[in-house]
Amino acid sequence: MAISTPAYSADTHASAEDLETAALMYLKSRVAQLTGDSRGTALHATPASEQLKETLRADSAAIDVRREKLRSANGGHSRGEVTVSDTQISTNGKTATVKLTENTTLFYARTTPGSPEAEQYQLRHTLTYTLEGSQWVLSHDAPDIRVGDLAPDTYPSTAGTVPSKAVPSSKKLSSTSRPRTTSQGTVPDKSSPTYRAPGNSTLAYDYGAMTRYALQYWSNYNPNYRTYGGEGGDCTNFLSQIVKAGGWAETGSWPGENRTLPDQWYYGHEGNWTTTYTWAAAENWYWFASPFNSGRTEPLDYIWEMGVSDVLQIDFDRNDNISHSMFVTGRDGSGQNADELYMTYHSTNTLNKRLSSIIAATPDAWFYAHRT
Repeated sequence: MAISTPAYSADTHASAEDLETAALMYLKSRVAQLTGDSRGTALHATPASEQLKETLRADSAAIDVRREKLRSANGGHSRGEVTVSDTQISTNGKTATVKLTENTTLFYARTTPGSPEAEQYQLRHTLTYTLEGSQWVLSHDAPDIRVGDLAPDTYPSTAGTVPSKAVPSSKKLSSTSRPRTTSQGTVPDKSSPTYRAPGNSTLAYDYGAMTRYALQYWSNYNPNYRTYGGEGGDCTNFLSQIVKAGGWAETGSWPGENRTLPDQWYYGHEGNWTTTYTWAAAENWYWFASPFNSGRTEPLDYIWEMGVSDVLQIDFDRNDNISHSMFVTGRDGSGQNADELYMTYHSTNTLNKRLSSIIAATPDAWFYAHRT
């Protein structure tokens, strides 16, 4: 079905249902642009103000580029499904504001039996419509994408820019290339009673519980924890919750220990000021988890060595300050090196996004892979 947005009469001032439908059709057009399923409904055809039309034309071109990169990397997406929820609409004269949550599923064009068939993301929007004559047109789209977030592919060009002279990293970088090895080893089986966590020969974690937690709370947040907004988002707060669900013990407590220290890791229910920096900040979490402090993770030379329940962190800007944290919830291939990995994370809320898609979108980023 071709996507179209109806004209709205000034006499009716546009019903809430009409405005929600217009917003849904606009979001569907972005997804259709990405999947190549636009069928004559290109993004720049969205009824929009003259100023926004220029932006949408640029967005359309950027999405086209992203679509081709994804197709080259892994086949891209065959189609998408979009719904909206939590809609709030207000009008003031000739201006209408639509706040809603976009819930999108992007189906993979090529799949492997037993592996995720699609990625999902959830994104909050504030859309502004302006009455021009007898028609309400889109004049502004403000998705809730912040510094440090990994934006969905329908909103490319939001990651940070890489400086022209990147500084050497003080951390253990992991290569995005496939290892040049003839090894036929396998990824560690963390469900085996003989597997022990890095740096601890006697402790076994419940990795299944970690994965179940990630799948349960990727979009429906656990009410027992605060949500971290602003720069950096909620990704590392979510990661800390995941590993705690699998048995990571908190180190220290408030107010006894200095919450800024890299060897302390705990959540304070009284507020942000009672929680360690290592709990919700990606860079600080790295230093706590790595062999420099707790040794609860082992750095990997290659990201493709990761398995389910391992962790990947990214420095988008290559400024030696990690921007984003993700958790592995799926893996293709039983060998030492994965054929594909599926990442789940907050900010933006995302389930089972292919790692090859992330690399295609951020090829100049620095990656840090952790074995948990």
